[in-house]
Amino acid sequence: MIIIYGTRTKLKIDKNIGVRKCENCHHTVEQALAREKLSFTLFYIPFLILTKRRMILCPCCGEAKSMSYKEYKQMKESLGDN
Repeated sequence: MIIIYGTRTKLKIDKNIGVRKCENCHHTVEQALAREKLSFTLFYIPFLILTKRRMILCPCCGEAKSMSYKEYKQMKESLGDN
């Protein structure tokens, strides 16, 4: 019997946070508030969440600035409904 296992990364864009200057590429672009989950998969089915990460994502260079849950929640609430 063959057991197929591995990992999968899933990225979800929650909200656009507006135009900001990226600290990495120095472009002024609309950045996004995002969440990323790394899961262990068994037969291509997510089985166990290994890590969760909350971040501000630059669409130009792909730079992701990590943030704590508290910072993420405050920023998401301050943005309100878009």
